[in-house]
Amino acid sequence: MSLGLTALELARIQFAFTVSFHIIFPATSIGLACFLAVLEWKWLRTQNPIYKDLFKYWI
Repeated sequence: MSLGLTALELARIQFAFTVSFHIIFPATSIGLACFLAVLEWKWLRTQNPIYKDLFKYWI
């Protein structure tokens, strides 16, 4: 049983996977960096150890 996919269709599927991973991982790492900056800022302002613990957990 053949799917009948042409080279163009296979290339488009490969491009879709590549773009999906390219969007997901950089966006996650940028978001995590912002989140960690906020946690450290809150810890410096309040000296509440929960913020420091959360920061260390995500590092």
